[in-house]
Amino acid sequence: MTINISCLRAFMQWTAGIFLSLHFISACAGQNNQITASTLNYPPYEYKENGQAKGIAVDVIREVMRRVGKYEVSFTFYPWKRAVYTVQHGLSDVLFNAGKNQARQEWGYYVDSVLIQQSYVLFKRRSDNFSVEPNFNNVKDKSIAVRRAYLYGSGAFREALDSQRFMNILYSDSTKQSVDLLLHNRVDMFVGDFLPVLYYINKQDLNDQIDIVSHDGEWMEVLSWPTYLLFSKQRTTPEFVTKVKDAMDSMKQDGSFQKITDSYKQH
Repeated sequence: MTINISCLRAFMQWTAGIFLSLHFISACAGQNNQITASTLNYPPYEYKENGQAKGIAVDVIREVMRRVGKYEVSFTFYPWKRAVYTVQHGLSDVLFNAGKNQARQEWGYYVDSVLIQQSYVLFKRRSDNFSVEPNFNNVKDKSIAVRRAYLYGSGAFREALDSQRFMNILYSDSTKQSVDLLLHNRVDMFVGDFLPVLYYINKQDLNDQIDIVSHDGEWMEVLSWPTYLLFSKQRTTPEFVTKVKDAMDSMKQDGSFQKITDSYKQH
């Protein structure tokens, strides 16, 4: 039997296309009713307790995925940079809590409904007596700890970091590390999300050692930062992401979203 080479080549291209399509379908978020989620340990938003994933964002995501199609979600906790990597390279379906930037939109689909609205403030030793101006023009003699791979928006605080207005900038991978740097006099202050840092301080009984930096007698919010669910383009479709948005919006409308948030504020 004589084999037509051009026909064989066309057949091989056709079967390769089918294989790649099947591979994409099998890798898509939601296949077999399973979603893989990557994040960092960041109580009370997301954390592990007795081997179980817990937290505001965890509970919200579980309910959202149940409404989308009764999906089971498995949560894996990494340092933030590694969590981003797993979703960027298609090793996991979804990243949270992810701030928006252009680079991430190249490889991911944001769910256009805010997951967590974070409020960032500056923390100092309670024994230290100084304030910080909103334009950060008086911090040339102050060192600060910031979280590694965090974006911090595009406002005055981001500008102060980029223009090196602080005497020194150290990088931290956790709230615990930021607190340790402060209490061991490695930095004069650190920036932190108000609710998680307060949660940690209360758990560690450190209220008498740590205070919030103020301006004109008021706590100064340096950044209000919305975070989102961010799905890997390698593992999902825009249609699936739209369904997730609709489920999140419905939770906000019926009060179940706020109920989850309030339950952790009472802890």
